[in-house]
Amino acid sequence: MFHGTLLSLARDQFYGLELFLSSPAIAPARGGLPVLGHALQMRNDPLSFFNSLREQGDIVEIKLGPQRAYVVTSAELVREILVVKPREFDKGAQFDEVRSMLGNGLANSDGETHRRHRLLMQPAFRRDRIADYAKLMHDEIVHAIEGWQDGQELDVRKEMSALTLAVTCRAMMSSDAADELVRELQHGMPFVFDVMYKRMVNPLVKAMGKLPTSRNREFTEVLSRMHRLADELVASYRSDTDSDRHDLLTMLLLAKEAETGDTLSDQEIHDQIMTILVAGTETTASTLSWVFHLFAEYPDVEKRVHAEIDEVLDGRPAEYADLKQLTYTAQVVSETLRYYPPGWILTRRAKQDIDLKGHHIPAGTSVMFSPWVIHHDPKLYREPDKFDPDRWSPDRAAEIPREAIVQFGAGPRKCIGDVFAVVEASLAVATIAGRWRFQPTNAKVEPLAAMALGPRDLVMKLERRD
Repeated sequence: MFHGTLLSLARDQFYGLELFLSSPAIAPARGGLPVLGHALQMRNDPLSFFNSLREQGDIVEIKLGPQRAYVVTSAELVREILVVKPREFDKGAQFDEVRSMLGNGLANSDGETHRRHRLLMQPAFRRDRIADYAKLMHDEIVHAIEGWQDGQELDVRKEMSALTLAVTCRAMMSSDAADELVRELQHGMPFVFDVMYKRMVNPLVKAMGKLPTSRNREFTEVLSRMHRLADELVASYRSDTDSDRHDLLTMLLLAKEAETGDTLSDQEIHDQIMTILVAGTETTASTLSWVFHLFAEYPDVEKRVHAEIDEVLDGRPAEYADLKQLTYTAQVVSETLRYYPPGWILTRRAKQDIDLKGHHIPAGTSVMFSPWVIHHDPKLYREPDKFDPDRWSPDRAAEIPREAIVQFGAGPRKCIGDVFAVVEASLAVATIAGRWRFQPTNAKVEPLAAMALGPRDLVMKLERRD
């Protein structure tokens, strides 16, 4: 038996060596600097930097200070990671940082914990539940725009963030006890996102995160208040057993595993609250902000949306039943998610030595890939840098390869709230565009690649539609 074990170990080591020797070398990306590596390029213009890696190979090595990572630019290899071999990767070092701040929610957890949480949460995102959430979406969208004035200038990103946070909160928790948490999130979330992103991509900022600077103290205080309020909310729901609520938080409290009858602990529910509120707000807000910016850039697209909305809605707010007739509006949302995917960068980490289509990935190696790069790949999309909602029409959508669509990820870790987000965005676009046009005030709007890919300084003037 001992002899057989030695033979097995030797065979495994030989296989690993053979794999390493036969694998094509993964070239380092051009332009790295001593000590800093590619950190400055990541900070200054990450979209252009990642896009430039596509021509350098399917997998390219970059360095962020002392840390090494492989960037995958091939859609086929990304699908291999997400769909074919998802269990051979965890979320990666970047998400270790997020986990330390927001907890071990669905977006951050790995392995058996993720599988268990997803099974327990899946019923809350069934299509029949989405129809119920759509009623809340309708009410919040109408409420958000009722105070707008003709000629008023709006910070569009800020307005859309307030709207999507209100929708997510209403869907998740119907108790007045949530009001203080909502106010804290509205105030503190932009600051928290900024710090989190910089710590994720900049090793120097991460190392300085433990220093007693005023910024670090403020970050700790804001997070502490958010966590305390989330704990108080869970406790209030636990104690109020007579309430007949049908929100997402109540579903989490009542969720049980079919085989064991186990339920989620208070800490697990706390972590899911933080994750859903954060993930369900900025991503959809970014998409909506880009839609109204793109309307100004592509007036013919806006005219077609207006014509469809006017015909279907005749001046009233959109409802869930209207979506099946708002087909071009849905194509606009899909194309916006392709053109400016909110989750513009994703990470994984190899749990063991892995053969990725002939490329050797050593255990522990960080792997990064950008949906933005994939969505702008001319091998996958015709005229990828053109905003063209018709590419999602029934007669053309079939020509898009399945591995080219990664705006919500893919495989077992695909975003659980993808349908929720698309329905929310479609209802908001139809209702808002039915009443208002957004006129640009900025000469040029640049994308800001942070925790979500949103527009920088998007201030627009409201114009009431007759």
